[in-house]
Amino acid sequence: MSKPSAKSFLMREEKVFERSAKLREKWVKDYKDGIYNIENPKIAAQWREKWLSGIKLGKSYDLVARYNAAKWAVKWTMESFMYTLGENNVAPLCTELVLEALNLHGGRPILPIKVDRLEDITMGLGAGFSSQGEVCGAVTGHIIAIGMDIANRERETAMIRRDVASATRKYCSLFKDKFGSIRCSCLTGLYFVNPDNSENPDAWKEFGAGYPPIGQRCLDFIQFNIYAPLPSEEV
Repeated sequence: MSKPSAKSFLMREEKVFERSAKLREKWVKDYKDGIYNIENPKIAAQWREKWLSGIKLGKSYDLVARYNAAKWAVKWTMESFMYTLGENNVAPLCTELVLEALNLHGGRPILPIKVDRLEDITMGLGAGFSSQGEVCGAVTGHIIAIGMDIANRERETAMIRRDVASATRKYCSLFKDKFGSIRCSCLTGLYFVNPDNSENPDAWKEFGAGYPPIGQRCLDFIQFNIYAPLPSEEV
């Protein structure tokens, strides 16, 4: 099989960006105030159905724990917008939110392995590798959770490597089908750093202000990665 040419690769990347842009536009068009009011039982049920449809879950999947974890993440994200809009952005980013929600805020730890200060250790992954627009931090957070889940049940390195690779590809395919891409810049349409790697305050303002704030779209990605089952929780 011949390797894809540079031209075909660029064409594929352009299509990914176009599809992501269309999904962003659809989200903005369909946005309604209160959609993230997860305290409302009806809305919470809609979220669960939205994320879990078509995924076959095993008995070990704890829906209540996922709901509690997602509720915490939504509340903290909404409250943290004031920090995002500050002169120095110190708001929690997506990787941190996903891992902390799964580790501490489900009413029980959802992650099978305890790593002290995991959320701090992985902070550099948030917002596409520290706001650089690379892979979405919520995606990397869930991939870390996949590795923890499989490493907890396997002991042979080769088996772990094989199963993590398979589960990661499957998960990324699901995420791309739903959102169009796994890249932060494609998903948000924003570039949070300037060419000199300094913070781009205009992008952060668009992220946290405006109507609707792009940051609220990131709640879709965070909730997807909280509700997405780990490999051991699937049938």
